Amino acid sequence: MANKVKNKTHKGLSKVLKVRKSGSVKFQHANKLHQTTNRSNASRRERHQEVGLAKSDYKRIKDIIKK
Repeated sequence: MANKVKNKTHKGLSKVLKVRKSGSVKFQHANKLHQTTNRSNASRRERHQEVGLAKSDYKRIKDIIKK
């Protein structure tokens, strides 16, 4: 019987996404570290919070990340 090929974890994506205990995936907003002078204060504050990954996106990348 031939060995089954195993997929490797995508290292760049694994450094950005974190899997919670419940199985949902969280990540940080982009564009929050510099060049924020033209943004509103509300827009800057929104980027402080972590965001959950949408189910449709999770279906696309579930083979790349490991729990």
